[in-house]
Amino acid sequence: MELHHAHAPQKEKKIKHYLFEFLMLFLAVSAGFFVENLRERIVENKREKEYILSVSEDLKLDIYTIDSIINIRKKKDLLLDSLLYLLNYTDPNKNGNDIYYYARWAPRTYRFYSNDRTMLQLKNSGNWRLIHKKEVSTALQLYDELVRSLTLYIEQREESLVLIMYSSINKLFDNRVFNTMVNGLSFVRPVNNPQLLSTSKADLNEFCNQVHFLKNSNLYFTITSQTILNNARKTLELLKKEYHL
Repeated sequence: MELHHAHAPQKEKKIKHYLFEFLMLFLAVSAGFFVENLRERIVENKREKEYILSVSEDLKLDIYTIDSIINIRKKKDLLLDSLLYLLNYTDPNKNGNDIYYYARWAPRTYRFYSNDRTMLQLKNSGNWRLIHKKEVSTALQLYDELVRSLTLYIEQREESLVLIMYSSINKLFDNRVFNTMVNGLSFVRPVNNPQLLSTSKADLNEFCNQVHFLKNSNLYFTITSQTILNNARKTLELLKKEYHL
């Protein structure tokens, strides 16, 4: 009887040893899992910061570009106003220099091309998940939608108006005069009072209507671009605040 009882402490010792080894193995696996998750989190935070820095630089370029285009578009609005006034309320035969000059500039569009390289990387590579701050993610998505909406409008609306306008330009304006006005990528005002090929009321009215719609399109672009500009500035300030840039 005494011999059987002598093995009990040894058996209990082995059980405790196995439990200790299991506990150590469990802690080792858990620690490894925790360390790996921590490492991945650190790497993702670093990549997130890199993307945010890149987006910030893109926004700075966009802000500069949009602001410049808005100023150009406002000048174009005045130019189109002057063209409509000369054709509707003065004698076109006496104002050929200005009419030709304004008309030559009228079809030129000034588009906004966003510096969206980083946004495209985030969307196409599936890395949008790296932007962990909800407010930042929402702000970037809104800005991207505003830019794409304006781009779509220009492609589908304004450029079609310009193509329609060319038919009236061919009726009214002498190409030889336009050729003398070319100065690199710019144009100079003629000085010999060139005449229109047609001064019929119908032809002038058709052209003025096209200028009118182009003027409205230009105004839409200016107003929408101002909204995008304000949004870009607000988004940039948010990035600076949230990521301590």
